[in-house]
Amino acid sequence: MTLWIDIDDLLHHLLHHSRPSGIQRVVFEIGSALRNLAGHNVQFVRRGPGATDARDFRTVDWTMVETVFREATNSSIKPGSSSVNAPPLTVQALEQVAPEDTLSAFLRTESRILKGLASLPRTFARLGLKSLQTRLDARRSRRPELPTFSEGTQLADVARPGDVFLTLGSPWHHASYSQTVRWLRDDLRLSYALLMYDLVPIRCPEWCNRGIITTFRAWHQDILPLADTLFAISHATAKDVRAYLAEQDIGTDIPVYPIPLGTGFGLSDGRMSAEALVHEPYVLFVSTIEARKNHALLFRVWRRMLEEMPAERVPTLVFAGREGWLVSDFMQQLENADWLNGKIRFIQNPTDEELRRLYADCSFTVFPSFFEGWGLPVTESLSMGRPCVVSNTTSIPEAGGPLGRYFSPYSLDEAYRVIRETIEDPEGLAAWTAKVRAEFRPVPWEDSARAILDLSLIHI
Repeated sequence: MTLWIDIDDLLHHLLHHSRPSGIQRVVFEIGSALRNLAGHNVQFVRRGPGATDARDFRTVDWTMVETVFREATNSSIKPGSSSVNAPPLTVQALEQVAPEDTLSAFLRTESRILKGLASLPRTFARLGLKSLQTRLDARRSRRPELPTFSEGTQLADVARPGDVFLTLGSPWHHASYSQTVRWLRDDLRLSYALLMYDLVPIRCPEWCNRGIITTFRAWHQDILPLADTLFAISHATAKDVRAYLAEQDIGTDIPVYPIPLGTGFGLSDGRMSAEALVHEPYVLFVSTIEARKNHALLFRVWRRMLEEMPAERVPTLVFAGREGWLVSDFMQQLENADWLNGKIRFIQNPTDEELRRLYADCSFTVFPSFFEGWGLPVTESLSMGRPCVVSNTTSIPEAGGPLGRYFSPYSLDEAYRVIRETIEDPEGLAAWTAKVRAEFRPVPWEDSARAILDLSLIHI
């Protein structure tokens, strides 16, 4: 029995964006763990180049995916830099250094299109090519070859009845996906499984872009009735999905299994920027700036602290991430307030090395989100040995557990009290930090993968 994993949206994101988002990172980590655990019993597929046929899925070489992903996450090129308009270095490099038998037609075609947008400086590009070739050769030399199918093999030619097709990512923009799933189930006789992250666009549409609300709702109404198995990244999400299935009369007989979610994305084991990004004491909030994440609450908390405390006793608040949707008014408010005279700072799109440095140097982290499917920044903070003051809604208490300190994201007074008490009690904060470092136990991504394999009846 084979587990076929759709990674089309992961590759699409890596080709068109400089850095992976949270969902893409989860797809990669679980995919990598699944392959390491089950070997050739796990295979990866994507849509054919320019595919308009909902049945055109082809195999992908996972070694190549790993190489692309590692280069993307390790690259120092970021939006906002002098190379902001350049395509990811990996796309240019892959076409020149990857063997024909492992580089799909899709990657070659799209890299040619993207190269027309801009070009990197020649010296930097040469360094990038050398780095990529070194990484690719090293990865292949230390891993024994696993039985696999030829790159670009049609799924229809190699899938067998009883296999499982798994969607780990977010291919919601494909309106024809329900046709794909019907073909998989009716013609190929595969089972279909789907990983659910959250139902934010359905439960809380006020925090989402209008387009994603419409697309998300329509996609899930079409796909969920076709699922044989649903996985969820938290108990809170699993409960929400079960309730939604009942509300929509989709079918309460579809099993929904929460799986343990791996901790972080290897920051604690990675390199760290040599230079500090912030030189004064600060509190860190890692997240895309969007309405749901509740940055506005922290703005009000910090403004109130500056009104009631000496400015030198108020640490800087650092936002680390990118600007998302529905925050143009809030960003204008920050500008109008001169970012509270510099007491709020925005570090855009930090690299993994910079993010590790930000965690290492901060006093503690905050995460006031209204609604989450899990709360990756919470477990990431704890894995980096940093206490986290977090909201008490949805799945976030699952992520923070007994090591978090909680407040209602709807209460300014409550958030203010917990955050100020933490700031004004350095001895208590030091003890809390020591407790986090001693007691937090990260969850390996293999635990996530093992749960999926066991529940999919894929034998390791």
